Amino acid sequence: MPYNKEQDKEVIEQVDVQAVCNRHNVGRFELLGIATAVARYENIRPHDALKKLLEIEDLDVYFKELKEKKLKAEFNNKF
Repeated sequence: MPYNKEQDKEVIEQVDVQAVCNRHNVGRFELLGIATAVARYENIRPHDALKKLLEIEDLDVYFKELKEKKLKAEFNNKF
């Protein structure tokens, strides 16, 4: 198989799921739900949500801030 830069790019962009699980002390099944919630709140792809989860320090704080941000946006849209 010949060398292909696109394949290297895909490998580099992959997220280490086990690293995300270890970082937040969750199982793979729980991670699926968390990544889905992040993707929906942030309006991003699930893959990008996994990348974001690698950057997040504390999930509880993150979700509280995200909910506040969403509530403020809804409030501003209504008024």
